Amino acid sequence: MLFYGLSQAGRAIAACARVPMDKCRLNGHGISATQMDQPDLGSVIVKDKGAAGAESFTQVAAMLGSRSLPKETRLADVWAAILEVSLWPLQSATRPQLSITRETRQVIPNTLDAMVSGLPANLQQHTDPGTREQAVRTWLADYPALSGYRFRSAGAIPESGPESWDERQGTIGCRLLWEVDDAETFAKRLEWDPEWDAEYGEAAAKRKFEAIAPWKGRSLTDSARVIHAQFGGDNRQLHPLLAWWAVLFALSMLARYQPGQWTAQIDVNRSKDAVAIEYLLDSALAAVPELILAAIEDVTA
Repeated sequence: MLFYGLSQAGRAIAACARVPMDKCRLNGHGISATQMDQPDLGSVIVKDKGAAGAESFTQVAAMLGSRSLPKETRLADVWAAILEVSLWPLQSATRPQLSITRETRQVIPNTLDAMVSGLPANLQQHTDPGTREQAVRTWLADYPALSGYRFRSAGAIPESGPESWDERQGTIGCRLLWEVDDAETFAKRLEWDPEWDAEYGEAAAKRKFEAIAPWKGRSLTDSARVIHAQFGGDNRQLHPLLAWWAVLFALSMLARYQPGQWTAQIDVNRSKDAVAIEYLLDSALAAVPELILAAIEDVTA
């Protein structure tokens, strides 16, 4: 019922979108789920079913300016892209979401300065700064949205201790910098205004930040967002509503066509994912309607 409610909401989004009349009628699900007969829920495969904009899932993705799922993707990886259940992942191994918080006052001209949190705490165990920096780079390689960064501090994580720490989750963070203009543009800008136009610089940093993390989601500010690891053959970020769409579709197909497997998955005595499933379904009742409203506002803006 949750999935079909979201599917109908997709039609409402399409009806409100600024697209030609012949493009606002959604056709089919536009997404498939396979390998549903295995005990590991996170290994269920989801994938879109055609060219961009051809069926419901890809049509809505195009309307929202989001990527889709052009290649086979594990359910665990899409699940990990949902903000509301980031603390309740499936048991299948996957890379977690990272939080990215922008420094709203530009300290270093021509740069975006941001704290990226959610890295495993064991990265700081490398005592040599060069080794530690390489370990952090290797770990962040699965997050292509962050490409082009440099570390603000030598060794990535200062020897005096992490700049962001969540003891309960066992995670740390590090501060990253991105250039917001190429060197030539920056030089010309300085010639025009040697004292540097702070308003221009902060606006450029904000644009860069939104290019890295375009979707604000729920309960986040303009300067605090999340990003997910790479999956599904596309380096861009997946719109949060489409992450919910893919996960609820897979669970719907499992419940409808594999009832025995579904019953086993939600049995707390047999399934390690049962509590996570219950939490996700409960969270959907509050999260999805808010994301639908936000999506309608986006396509009508």
